[in-house]
Amino acid sequence: MWTGIAGILAGGLLIAGQALTWRTPDTEDDDAIREVVTFYSKDSNQALSETAALLLLAAGLAFLCFLPVLVRAAGSRSTAALAGGTVFVVLLMVSAIAGNIYGITANQADVFRVVPETALIAILLLDVAYGGLIGAMVGAAVLLLAIWRTTRTTRGTEGVTVLPSWLAWAALVVGVLCLAGPFSAWLTPMLLAVWLVAAGVVVMLKRS
Repeated sequence: MWTGIAGILAGGLLIAGQALTWRTPDTEDDDAIREVVTFYSKDSNQALSETAALLLLAAGLAFLCFLPVLVRAAGSRSTAALAGGTVFVVLLMVSAIAGNIYGITANQADVFRVVPETALIAILLLDVAYGGLIGAMVGAAVLLLAIWRTTRTTRGTEGVTVLPSWLAWAALVVGVLCLAGPFSAWLTPMLLAVWLVAAGVVVMLKRS
């Protein structure tokens, strides 16, 4: 039951954290430096960075507690599932830190100023964060596709070992979208989060 709760928490926290990161300034715009300075000059947005980082880090920890269930669901492909899940957590945390450390530093350090010169650092860190998120979703894809393949070929001996068919097909859809890299990484964390919530609910119901 507790592992199911961990899955629901991981999904919920990931949704909340990603929703906050969507508010960060566009670094590809010609006016990116001005947008970055304007955005991070606000105390509310600096606090937002701290909140987003904490939510995403907590989501990663909750996911680690749920990962053993997903690895068991992958059956003979458990090694691939474990590797994919681990890559996802590590790169998610790297992305959370890189994408929010500029705002956190501006909020906590009096000597750090949000000016055009330091805004270049923010742009670099935001790009690193998105790159980390792309890598994290590739890891998630490996995990999801391993679960889908196993669930389609094995019925399992324990009720929680093999996930329902509909959840396996959902894993396939989300996993394929995760492989689209920079074209989908802004959306697939949300889709994965919804899938984790559903998987957590299923695990809770089967163990109740």
